[in-house]
Amino acid sequence: MRHRAHKRIFRLIGLILLMAVITGCTTAKSSSDNTLSGYVTSQTITDTVESSGAVSAKQIATLNWSTSGKVLDVNVQSSDVVTSGEELMKLDSTSAPTKVLEAISTLVTAKQTLEDAQVSKTTLAQAEQALVDAQKTYQDAREQYLMKDDPIAPEDFTASLKLAYINAQKATERALRAYNQYGDNVESPHDPSYYPKFAAYAALCQARINEADALTRLTHFTNPLTKVLADKVVGEYNLAKAQLDEAQRTYDEINAGNVNAIKSAQAAVDAAQTTVNQLSVIAPFDGEVAVVYSQPGDIVSSGTEALVLVDRSTLYIDVLVDEESIAKVKVGDSVEVAFSALDVKITGKVTFIDPIGVASSNVVNYTVRITLDDNDPQILIGATATAVITTGKPHEVLYVPLSAVLVDNQGEYVTRIKEDGSTERVSIVTSNIANGKVEVTGDLNKGDMLQLAETTTSTNSTSNSNNGGGLFGMGRFLR
Repeated sequence: MRHRAHKRIFRLIGLILLMAVITGCTTAKSSSDNTLSGYVTSQTITDTVESSGAVSAKQIATLNWSTSGKVLDVNVQSSDVVTSGEELMKLDSTSAPTKVLEAISTLVTAKQTLEDAQVSKTTLAQAEQALVDAQKTYQDAREQYLMKDDPIAPEDFTASLKLAYINAQKATERALRAYNQYGDNVESPHDPSYYPKFAAYAALCQARINEADALTRLTHFTNPLTKVLADKVVGEYNLAKAQLDEAQRTYDEINAGNVNAIKSAQAAVDAAQTTVNQLSVIAPFDGEVAVVYSQPGDIVSSGTEALVLVDRSTLYIDVLVDEESIAKVKVGDSVEVAFSALDVKITGKVTFIDPIGVASSNVVNYTVRITLDDNDPQILIGATATAVITTGKPHEVLYVPLSAVLVDNQGEYVTRIKEDGSTERVSIVTSNIANGKVEVTGDLNKGDMLQLAETTTSTNSTSNSNNGGGLFGMGRFLR
């Protein structure tokens, strides 16, 4: 709080000195004009935090030789783009140490052993296929086993059988009614009325046969399996389960032996390959060759620098922000980055804020990482950049003429001139001063007319009864 009060007093002292100059320059004019006026103006500004830092890349690595020898091949030059695993340089194998030469021979033997172990996978593949077949057979048998106490047919099929039986019953009823119409007819082949009754009787008989068939089908499919069929399903399930267990054991035994052989052979290959790889410089990641140190014919030893590899896919800048400003900065804030030495401007975003500050000279700073939106090749690693972080949305700021700001025992204020010519005191809080104007906050609007301090000053020169005023009023307030 004491620090802020001091800043406030220093700002007011600056305001007094500037107003003193203006007052001295306008004394003659004040004597000829009764009232001088100015207006409240505005400007749209955006809050920012500015800092600087050096450019870093996602990855930077100095690749060294792992053994001694004579450089045979250099497959890259500066600015070449390489991929992870690519061989960039190689030594002459005949100039390598004995252990490397022995590893070359060992690698050939180890690769052959690994190949032999992998070929033996044929038996394992056959066991695996037998296991898959046994699993399918078991699943089918298990499904039938779980359904043995259920109706034979699925629900949708039995529903259709029920519907067919109901329709057959209705057909029988219709046929019976048709037959009963001929109940009084003579049952003699010699009587003409006999034949219609005979036909109706035949239709009735057929309807009853159809109804019986429908009932038989419905009864068969809606009941569980018979004991004979159920015993068969249980037997098939038990057999399938036993065959699956046997297939699993066979597969596990073959796989265990094969896996151990392959692992052992692969380990031998990897060990030998690691030693042989000492003859080469291999790219550990995708990137761009920045500097090439070794050249064909050079004699190098273990640890000699071969080249520098840079991954420029992401460029970033770490800047320091003091504790008064860090609260305004958020991850995702947009940033304008300028490289004055390179005459390059680029945009970026805040991607990380270190929550742990570092104190230096009684000031606590926090590291803010800014990731650039573009990896322009003109941007050099380590180049110094100025970063302007946008910490808020554009907003309107009010300004008043410097000579309109007065101070009394109540604090800073301006005198607003109303439309009817009367005046009123409006309390304000000042901040930045530039070009004869002061940034203020208070109950003001753009376009308000204000009374300037010259009139008040000239009045104060003849009367000391005013409680406040321009330069003199501020002097009394500060004292």
